[in-house]
Amino acid sequence: MDAMRVEITSIKAENAPKVYRIALSDGRLFSIKTAYLKEDFISCVALHSISLASTPFEISEDKDAELRFACACLRTERAALSLIANAEQTCLGLEYKLKARGHTSSCVKAVVDYLSSIEAVNDERYAGLWVQSRLSLKSDSPNKLLAKLCAKGIPCGTAKKVLKAALDVETELALVKKFAAKNLIDSESSRTRRQRLKYEGFSAEVVQTLEEEEHG
Repeated sequence: MDAMRVEITSIKAENAPKVYRIALSDGRLFSIKTAYLKEDFISCVALHSISLASTPFEISEDKDAELRFACACLRTERAALSLIANAEQTCLGLEYKLKARGHTSSCVKAVVDYLSSIEAVNDERYAGLWVQSRLSLKSDSPNKLLAKLCAKGIPCGTAKKVLKAALDVETELALVKKFAAKNLIDSESSRTRRQRLKYEGFSAEVVQTLEEEEHG
């Protein structure tokens, strides 16, 4: 065999879906996940895992780079899953943490995109859990909740959708009562209170209900 020629000598499935251990003729070993390979390479891996002996698979420089990238992505994915196991993550937050741990931007993007596609990380789910926690513990206004979600990297459209689903009339009324008790001054005029509550994102219906309850 030519000194510069590198071939796959074995492909073995590991104890994880679509993960393979690939050995090369130059002695290198790669653990890769097919999710991080290009389609043509995925087909080759599937084919040669069955019939490698009869059809040697030579590795070009491009394929070598792709193997190294897929191997690095698998390491990044395992780091990501460890973070997710400890706590629900946002896409942006997960990207930041992985980069801070030394994983490359290209691997981080590929991994977060993949984990999003299988919903291992889901901004809408994270936002829903976070909002429910805040509603039970805090007296934030709708606009403050929205601002905090967006600051966490949740897309504003997703944040608005989650808040709308969480704040049914009963829940919003309970929230406006807590907010009013903590933030409004009794000496404020009804008009000032109403304007402030609407500015904070409370609906006109809930503000009116609060006024009616306060004035009997």
